[in-house]
Amino acid sequence: MDRKQIVKALESHFGVKAKYLAAPSFAYRVEVGGESYIIDREGFITKGDKRLELEEILCPSESLEEEDAEINEVEIVIPMEDHTGITLRNLVNIIFSKQTLIRKSFDLKENIVEEDFILGINEVQVKSLEDFKIALEDIGEKSCPGLGFNFKDKNLTFQFIKGKWIVEKVKTYSEFAEVLNRHAKSLKYASPKPSKIDNEKYTFRTWLLRLGMIGDEYKASRKVLLENLSGNAAFRKEKPKQEKGEDGGKSNPHFNL
Repeated sequence: MDRKQIVKALESHFGVKAKYLAAPSFAYRVEVGGESYIIDREGFITKGDKRLELEEILCPSESLEEEDAEINEVEIVIPMEDHTGITLRNLVNIIFSKQTLIRKSFDLKENIVEEDFILGINEVQVKSLEDFKIALEDIGEKSCPGLGFNFKDKNLTFQFIKGKWIVEKVKTYSEFAEVLNRHAKSLKYASPKPSKIDNEKYTFRTWLLRLGMIGDEYKASRKVLLENLSGNAAFRKEKPKQEKGEDGGKSNPHFNL
């Protein structure tokens, strides 16, 4: 995991933004609860004069002896910074439109957002955060069980991304929440209409690319997010059988992730 990914993981874990310190240290600082974590240019984390591993911070109650050890009950918390009522509605609409695939990707038994919440939030005028808060209270938070909106502390909790994971999945799920949140803030309007699905892997993969999970930086995360889905990641329609590629679909020498 490189320094950028470590910083993102800490931001998601604590629900705060890291501060870049520039010259001469070129380090990042994450401050939470009166404590300060420094991530130096080599990616080492220190608190005071003590060097820490990322796993120690994400799961302080356990000593992870192996790379595939489980981390207990990690939640993804992201600052509500730069959000409006419109962009929060975008977020729930986007999730609802891809809910079938998200649930399968994350192996979820319950909905993240219920249909009655989507109907209600799209029937009222929502511009400001206060508008969204009032609508949320009127419709009922139970209709949006997979997301937590904390207007006092100004953060979002991706409650559907919760459980016992290996470190690799913590990184993947943090990145997914971040690009989803960023995409929602970039749009003027997002439709809640569910997508037509004729090839799960292809549909989800192309959507992940539209969200911004592009290139080698997100290659491992795309693979994790696609592994529970059926179909072919490279081709929308089936092709003659070939050697399997990295995403579990059929490879093509001219198709690069």
